Amino acid sequence: MIWIGVALVIIAFVLIIKRFEARVVLFATGFVMCLCAGQVLEPIEKFFSGLFSGNLPQIICSAVGYAALMGYGKCDQHLARALVKILAKIRPLIIPLVIIFSGLVTASISSNAGAAAAVGPIFIPVMVKAGIHPVMAASALALGCQANYFGFGSHPAMISEITGLEIQEIVIKYNWPVGAVCFLVVIACAVIIAKVTKTGSGYVDESGEFRDDNANAKINYYFAFLPFLPIIVVLLGVVGWIPKLSVQQAMVFSTMWAFITTRVSIKEAMNAYCAGLGRGLADVVSIIACAGVFTLGMEAIGLTPALIAMMESNPNIAIYAAAVGPLVIGFLCGSGDAATLAFNGSITPLASSFGLEPVNLGCLAYFCGCFGRTMSPVAGVTIICASLSKVSPIDISKRAWPSSVLTAVIAMIAFGFIMMP
Repeated sequence: MIWIGVALVIIAFVLIIKRFEARVVLFATGFVMCLCAGQVLEPIEKFFSGLFSGNLPQIICSAVGYAALMGYGKCDQHLARALVKILAKIRPLIIPLVIIFSGLVTASISSNAGAAAAVGPIFIPVMVKAGIHPVMAASALALGCQANYFGFGSHPAMISEITGLEIQEIVIKYNWPVGAVCFLVVIACAVIIAKVTKTGSGYVDESGEFRDDNANAKINYYFAFLPFLPIIVVLLGVVGWIPKLSVQQAMVFSTMWAFITTRVSIKEAMNAYCAGLGRGLADVVSIIACAGVFTLGMEAIGLTPALIAMMESNPNIAIYAAAVGPLVIGFLCGSGDAATLAFNGSITPLASSFGLEPVNLGCLAYFCGCFGRTMSPVAGVTIICASLSKVSPIDISKRAWPSSVLTAVIAMIAFGFIMMP
């Protein structure tokens, strides 16, 4: 039975790498494993409980709904143009600043592809105008948009469900310190690559293709501030300046405040917000629910107990698996979600049984999934950046992999051997 499970897991990840629909693959292979173990109804119950039970769907849907509202109100574009004013004054530091600012936007709206689409049309013309080659401009944007690990997104929420720790504690105590070190390494690698390849200065846009027709549009600085409001509300609660709020509560209060103060069409804004709620359920929670069925199948067919027994005899296997698995599969299929969610659903909850901390293992898998996706030529964010810059996704991938591999090693050392509760 275990070998059947191994074969089905391999088939699942091969299909995901070949860009089959990840949700269908995870649910189908999990369901087949359950059938092999004589369980018919359990995977269906697991799927629906994953969709609607616990705090996880609330956190994810409220965050995606708020991001959709920010997109409707063009708050993300006001933020990008406000940041461009800073860029224009410090041209020698433009590549590091674009990476930092792209990371801030990504953390605030919890979507790397969404951030690239929102700020790319503004940042890329500014970089090209400053003499940066389009391929390096695209690479800087893509590298900055990997910074999901600074936000209160779906993966920290899932790790919170597994460990019982508050999502604020996971993000602030674990993700931010390691993320800051990794982000500095990303910036350093980008600057070195720009210098070595001579793509960081001297480029002249003779075609005139790279221009922002709305570069001089009026900036609403209040709108530019709003994407950060939920994060600020959460932090104020953590330090005790206001009553402590959960992430979903902070999202809802921020949404209410945005409705009141942005003076947008209430009907259209509500439609955008509700569409975001639905997108959160359809695009994110559904993957987690399908990964839950996959996890149940692994447990039912005996594969998870066998893996645990192997890791009990050599705990370091789990550390390397959490790093290498999501990194490689994220690179091959362009998404770190499938591998990361499957790992965190099946192995991370049992980490303590083989001498490891679940929060460390979960965060490591999450980080390495982000790094793998960043260096993938088929990732959505890479394709968006390539399209905006009119370059090949492969060229962006070549400039992303050195920092992605190096930061994966740093994250493995930090979460596996240094950061302990």
